[in-house]
Amino acid sequence: MATLSAKLTLSTSDLSTNSIAINLSRSLTVTGGGINKIKVTATAVGASASTVYTADDFAAPAYLYLKNPDTTATDYIWVYDDTTSGDPVQIKLAGGDWAFVPIAADKTLKAYATTTGTMLEYGIFGTDQ
Repeated sequence: MATLSAKLTLSTSDLSTNSIAINLSRSLTVTGGGINKIKVTATAVGASASTVYTADDFAAPAYLYLKNPDTTATDYIWVYDDTTSGDPVQIKLAGGDWAFVPIAADKTLKAYATTTGTMLEYGIFGTDQ
């Protein structure tokens, strides 16, 4: 087992009359995982969509890291639940966006993009507690 440290800082003083200063951190004991980079070639839901996570690779819970390194904000990457009827979109990343979220480990997640060949950096970390 390994320890993965996650940190998030949200701050602003000019969004509203109240300042925002949120600093969160969490240490996760993970049983496996890693970071990968792929070219997303599909531009719609379907068989050619890139698999980001396969259902039950980890028991639960698992954590998903995603980054769309594209510099064009309108080059989106959508991550959808391929296990559920209707393939509901779970995450939409604009160019430059990233996410780190806990996921239901029993769902297969796939990705498609606005532009074929858009790079996606992703990682999955299982805790199997």
